Amino acid sequence: MKKYFVSAIALLSLGIFLQACSPPGSLISHQRDAEFYSQFVNPAADWPQAESKIDELKVLQTGSDYPMRYVLFDNGKFYYQVDKLGNGEGVWSYENGAMIITAQRTIFKMELAVSAAKDTGEETLVRFYDRHGFNSLPIYFRDPAKLKQQGKAAKELKQFTRSEKNI
Repeated sequence: MKKYFVSAIALLSLGIFLQACSPPGSLISHQRDAEFYSQFVNPAADWPQAESKIDELKVLQTGSDYPMRYVLFDNGKFYYQVDKLGNGEGVWSYENGAMIITAQRTIFKMELAVSAAKDTGEETLVRFYDRHGFNSLPIYFRDPAKLKQQGKAAKELKQFTRSEKNI
């Protein structure tokens, strides 16, 4: 009995290790060229004010089940807000037909891939691993300037729920 328990623990540990070390390429749904992703990027001049100007900037955001907001800049940097985790900054790059987004947190490295949901169309996904395993969520593009040009008002961003976890 003890032998099986130790084997089960070893197998579980190996699975967690492999998930944590999975290469970003395994997170990509459908590859697209860099032009597809350029629509999501803000000018680097807005980078220093990302947190205070987030309502005015292009934002990639998920739904309310796992609320996240990502603001990308053409200098390869990004600002993020993840409810119940915190906010911060990191770097992004275009690799293997997707946007690879990374940020160093206190106790782990965030690594996500934003890729097309299908071979055609505008739908996008964000994929990543967290402590519960693999996640694949629709991510929505919000461009207030484009909506204003169309005579429409951008929906207000969901209020960010700050976290003091510092993880």
